Amino acid sequence: MKMQIYEAWKLKFDHPDWKRHPELGLVDTILEKNPYLLAIAAPDIRAGNKDSNYGRGDTPSVEQIVRAAILKEIKGYDYRELELAQSDSRICEHFMKVEPARPYSFQVLQKYISRISEETLSKLLVEMNKIAIAEGITAVQNKLKTKNPR
Repeated sequence: MKMQIYEAWKLKFDHPDWKRHPELGLVDTILEKNPYLLAIAAPDIRAGNKDSNYGRGDTPSVEQIVRAAILKEIKGYDYRELELAQSDSRICEHFMKVEPARPYSFQVLQKYISRISEETLSKLLVEMNKIAIAEGITAVQNKLKTKNPR
């Protein structure tokens, strides 16, 4: 009986309710349908990576970093608030595609997000806006700043 209740709750949270965060729902949909967008930021994020036998061994993916950078800008979070949001908010956890038991520290998030140049972020946002407009979303508000997310 207990397992059935757990499974019902688990299923309820497997699909996020974007009603309270429509901007995140829009960005999530755009990124899911257009994975090539991640390639825009990939060179910046991967720059300077070294192979190492030390540390946690599971660096965030390019997708997780792009999503974290976008979330940070949309919500106006600093890196500590971003760290808290990924474990405190189910919608943020889902948006960032983070495992609930293994959130990333603010230091890791800052290390990778700060690699995204202002030019790259601007290019990514322009492409996302073009997609939103092409999909018929005419009232596109650019809540994201095109400044460097450091």
